Amino acid sequence: MNSEKSTIYWLSKVKIIDTNYNPNTEFCIGINNGKITHIQEYNSDIIIPTNYTKLDCQGAFVSVGWCDMRAFVPEPGMEHRETLISAGRAASLGGFTQVAILPNTQPTIENKENVYFLQQENKKTNTKVEFLAIAALTYKAEGKEMTQMYDLHKAGAVAFSDGLKNVSHTGVLMRALQYTQAFDGLVMQLPSDENLSNGHMHEGITSTKLGLKGLPSIAEEMMIQRDLEVLRYTGGKIHFSTISTARSVELIRKAKQEGLNVTCDIAAYQLSFLDEDLAKENFIFDTFLKVFPPLRTQHDRNALLEGLKDNTIDVIVSNHIPHDEEAKKLEFDLADFGMINFQTAFAAIRKQTESILSLEELIQKITVNPRQILKLKQPQIKEEEKANLTVFYPNESWEFEKKMNASKSKNSPFIDLENSLKGKVFRTFS
Repeated sequence: MNSEKSTIYWLSKVKIIDTNYNPNTEFCIGINNGKITHIQEYNSDIIIPTNYTKLDCQGAFVSVGWCDMRAFVPEPGMEHRETLISAGRAASLGGFTQVAILPNTQPTIENKENVYFLQQENKKTNTKVEFLAIAALTYKAEGKEMTQMYDLHKAGAVAFSDGLKNVSHTGVLMRALQYTQAFDGLVMQLPSDENLSNGHMHEGITSTKLGLKGLPSIAEEMMIQRDLEVLRYTGGKIHFSTISTARSVELIRKAKQEGLNVTCDIAAYQLSFLDEDLAKENFIFDTFLKVFPPLRTQHDRNALLEGLKDNTIDVIVSNHIPHDEEAKKLEFDLADFGMINFQTAFAAIRKQTESILSLEELIQKITVNPRQILKLKQPQIKEEEKANLTVFYPNESWEFEKKMNASKSKNSPFIDLENSLKGKVFRTFS
C-alpha cells in the first residue's frame, strides 16, 4: 500500500474529533513522510516549518481514518466490475483508509494463498487504502463444509463469513461459533432465511401495487432469532451485517441486554430511501434501488435511527457492491442486488442522522467501533504516530455527479440526485 509521502503537509485551522482534543479548538497538524510531526493549537503567529505545503482547512474536521467493515471488490475474477485499484481510489475519495472485503471473489477467499494475494496487492496498488480479508466461513461460500479458519486467521483474515450469502445450515454455524472461540475469531452473518428470500423488494403495500414478489421482514428476523439461540448455546461472538427491520433491532437490543456477545451494522444508504420510493415517478422500477436486504418502511427506518442512537447498532458500512450495466439494465425482477457506495456512504448517513447523532457519535461508528470488533489496531492522532487520517467538511451539501465516480461501475441512485448528501471528504492520509 503506497502512502502519502511525496509531499510534506501542514493542515491549518482544522478541528480534531478525538477524545484527547477539544472539538471546538482549531489546530495545525504537520505530516511528513507519512508521520504526524506537529499538533498544536492554531494562532495567527504560527510559523510554518520550512518545506511544508499549507492546506487551509478552516471549517474542516479531522478524525482517524475511516474503516469500512463490509464491501465487495470482485477482483480476482470480475475485474470488469471493479478492481482493487479502482475500489481503492473510490474508497479513499469516500474517506476510508481501511476496507474489509467480502470473500465472494473468483476464487473465493478460502485459503492462505487468497489472503496473501490481497496482502501483496495492498503493497502494489497505488491507493491509500488497506484492504482486509474477510475469509469464507465455508468452501466456495456454499454453506456446507467449514474452511480451515485457524490457518486463515493466522494468515491475517479479520473475520469469517459467507459474505453475500447466508450460512443457513444450523450445524455449520454452531461448529463455526465453537471453533472460533479457540482464537477469539468473529463470525459475520448476513441474516436471511434463503427459503423466504426469493423476492425482489420489501414485501408490503408497494410490492403489491407494483406486482413484484416481496422479501418479507420475517426472513431476516427468523434468522437472527435462530442465530441468537445458537449463540446462547455455544458462546462465541457473532456480527449481523446490514440489518434492516424494526424487529431485528429489537432482537439484537435484547440480546445485548442479556449479555450475549453480538454486534451489528447497517448499510449507509438504508436510511436514504424507502420501499415506497420505487413507486415514485423518478425511481419507479429503478434497479439501482434493488439492494439486499431491501429498502424497508418508514417504521423500520425509525427503528434503525433509534438503534443508532442507543448504540444497538454499532457500525455503519458502505455495503459497496459494484455491477456492470448488463446486471442492472434489466427488468426489475431480473436485475442483480446492490449499489456502489464508497464515495457516498458518509454523506448519505450524515444527511439522515445529523438530528439524532452528534458528529462524534457518527464518527465512532466508522472508526473506533469497526476496528474494535475486527480487533484492528486503533490509529492515534498524536505526534510521531503514523498519519492515518480523514479530513472532511461535515456540513457541506453536495451532489454526486457522474464525472466524480471513481468506481468502474455506475450503479448508484445518488448520481445527480439533489439534496441527498451532506458531508464532503477533503482527503485522506495513510
